[in-house]
Amino acid sequence: MLSIVSLVLMGAVQGSDSLSATDAAVGPHKYSLLRWEVDHLLDKWVNKFQEILPWNSEPSREDRIAQAQEFFDLRAQIRELKRESAAGNSAQIEELGQRIEDMQPGVEETIESEISAVLVQEGFSSRIGVIFPPVDTVFAASPGALIISPRDRIAQISSTLLKPGLSRDVRNDLEDLIFREDDVSALVVNTGGVATYPSVVSASGSLRGALVISAHEWLHHWFFFQPLGQHFWDNADMTTLNETAASIGGEIIGDRAFTAMTGEVVSRESSSADGPVDPDAFDFTAEMRETRLTAEGLLAEGKVEEAEAYMEERRQLIADNDIFIRKINQAFFAFHGSYANGAGSVSPIGDQLEELRDETDSLEQFLKTVAEFDRTPDLPAYLESLNR
Repeated sequence: MLSIVSLVLMGAVQGSDSLSATDAAVGPHKYSLLRWEVDHLLDKWVNKFQEILPWNSEPSREDRIAQAQEFFDLRAQIRELKRESAAGNSAQIEELGQRIEDMQPGVEETIESEISAVLVQEGFSSRIGVIFPPVDTVFAASPGALIISPRDRIAQISSTLLKPGLSRDVRNDLEDLIFREDDVSALVVNTGGVATYPSVVSASGSLRGALVISAHEWLHHWFFFQPLGQHFWDNADMTTLNETAASIGGEIIGDRAFTAMTGEVVSRESSSADGPVDPDAFDFTAEMRETRLTAEGLLAEGKVEEAEAYMEERRQLIADNDIFIRKINQAFFAFHGSYANGAGSVSPIGDQLEELRDETDSLEQFLKTVAEFDRTPDLPAYLESLNR
C-alpha cells in the first residue's frame, strides 16, 4: 500500500514549460487528486448528515456488521464468477455489483465507526469524545504509483500517482520508455490505499484487510498534525519511519476492530510458532533481503548492469518457487524499502519500532511517542534512554 497526505501532494505539483517524452507518455495515465476530492469529500459528509436525520431509522450494530460481512462475501463471489469466465455469469455479476453499490455507503460508515470505537478505547478522542481527524474512508480502486530511482543506487526520487487498473503492457511500456529516455529505474506498483481525505481504500480483499488499510491511512491523517508526519518528506528514513509506524499501528487497530466485529482473535505472532520450521522450505523474506544486500553491494562498486542482471536472476528464482513478482529493480526496493517490517527492506527501523512497541504500555503510548519524533535518530535515542 502507498500512503500519502493529499494536501502535501497537491502542493508539490509543479508546472513545466516544455513536455518531455516521459511527461507526454505518463500524462494521460495520471491520477487526479483534485477530482477525487471534488467527487468524494462533499458526498461523504452529505451522506453522514442524511443518516442522522430523525426520519431515517438507524440499523442496529449487529445488522451493520452483518451487512459489512455480506459486502465482502459478495465481492469474493464476484471474483470467483469472473475467474470462471462463463458468459452466462454476466447477469449475475451485474446483479451482485448493484447490491454491493447499494450497500457500500453503509459499510464504509460501519468500518469508520468500528475503527473510531477502537481509537476511543485507546485514548485518541478529545474530552468530548471526538476523534480528530475523523475516520473517513471510501472504497474504490486504489491508484497505482510510478516509482523512480536512480540506477546507481536504491533511492526513491519521485512518486507519481497513476490511474488504477493499468495493464501489464502499459506498465512495461512506461517503465521501458523512462529507462531509455531518463536513464533511471522505474516501476509502476499497485497500492492498497492512499491517504487522501477521505482515504482511498481498496475493498478487493477481506473485511480484515479493509479495516487494517483504513486504520493505516487514518494514522497518516493523524500523523499529518504531529511532528512525525510533518517531516514525512525530509528524507527516505523519515518516510520509512512514518510508513512503518502506520503499518504496525494500522495492523493492531484494524485487528482489534475485526475482533470486536467478528469475535475472531487475530494473532500477530509468527506462523512458525505453530510448529517446527522446515529447513528446506523457501524463505521469501531471507531471499529478498539477500537480493537487496547483494544488489546494493554491486551498485556501490559501480556495477550497475551486473546488479540489474542479478536482480532479474533472483526474480526468476523466486518465480520458480511459486511467488511471482513482475519486476525487481532499484525502484522496486526503493518503494518496498519504505516499509521496514517488509521483505524488501534492510532498515533497522522496523526492529526498533517493534522494540518500542514492546517497551510501551499501550498502543496509545506507542503511537503518541513515535508521533513526536521529527528526526530518525530520535527513535534509537529514545530506546537508549529507556535502557539507562
